Amino acid sequence: MSESRLNREERIIAMAGGDRELGAELARIFLSHYEGMHQELKAAVMGGDPLEVRRMVHTIEGSLGAMGSLDSISALMELGQAGRDLETSLFLPLFLKYEKAILSSNEMLKEIALSLD
Repeated sequence: MSESRLNREERIIAMAGGDRELGAELARIFLSHYEGMHQELKAAVMGGDPLEVRRMVHTIEGSLGAMGSLDSISALMELGQAGRDLETSLFLPLFLKYEKAILSSNEMLKEIALSLD
């Protein structure tokens, strides 16, 4: 489900109403707030807390839907489903899959933000 950088950049610009500078600013805002959300999700996963995993997935989904790569969104949704299904044994492997996808996603997002300025 990989998405090209150009497609992702176009999606961000469209989400910002065609305003490239606004798209860049929204990307920077997402990146500046993401680490805290990521750490909260990680703590919920490590604690095996299905309710907290679902809560954090829901919190992150809103932002990620606009700024994240399709791969990271898909991986996050899998983790959320494991939380809904109370499949705590899947938390760590799905979190690691998500973490790999989001690291790559955020690197691309940094590049996109720079190119939109």
